[in-house]
Amino acid sequence: MKFTTVATTVVIMILGLTVPAQAENPAHLKQLLETKNCPGCDLSGAQLVGVNLQGANLRDANLQGANLHGANLNEVNFNRAVLTEANLESANLVAAKLHGANLERANLSYSNLSLAGLVIASLKNADLSHANLIGANLESADLTGANLRNAQQSVANLGEVQLKEGSLYGFDISGVNLRDADLTGANLTGANLTASDLAGATLENTTMINANLMDIRR
Repeated sequence: MKFTTVATTVVIMILGLTVPAQAENPAHLKQLLETKNCPGCDLSGAQLVGVNLQGANLRDANLQGANLHGANLNEVNFNRAVLTEANLESANLVAAKLHGANLERANLSYSNLSLAGLVIASLKNADLSHANLIGANLESADLTGANLRNAQQSVANLGEVQLKEGSLYGFDISGVNLRDADLTGANLTGANLTASDLAGATLENTTMINANLMDIRR
């Protein structure tokens, strides 16, 4: 009898490891897909690959670990939403509102964030490689440890941004406002900083090998 009990317990444990847990609230997921209006909803771990959520209201929602790969998120309201470790690779986020959102360790590689609002957003250790950030507003955003390798950026506001130990390798930020930005330990190798405003910026231990510093303002 004891052997049977132990064997049953082992089987249950194995099954528990092989069946993926659904963390999101099913009612909230249904509400989102039917109405595109789900402020404060629990959608953590939700599988939303390629869905069309253009214009949706997800203010204050929990999307931790959600999979939004290739989704249409244009003009979505993500203000103060939690998107930690979310997969947003190749997602369209044109003019999305992400003010105060938590995007720590999120995968935003190859995403389109043009004209997106990311004021005071937390992007610590986020992957923004090859992302389109043209016209995005990253004022006072925290990009500590973020990877912006080969991202596209133009005529945007990066004032007071935190980029400690982040990577801007090959990043084109010509003419961008980096006033009072913290670039301590950041990798700016090959970055185009032509005519950028670096007044008051912290550049301690910043790597700027082959960076274009023509006409920068200090």
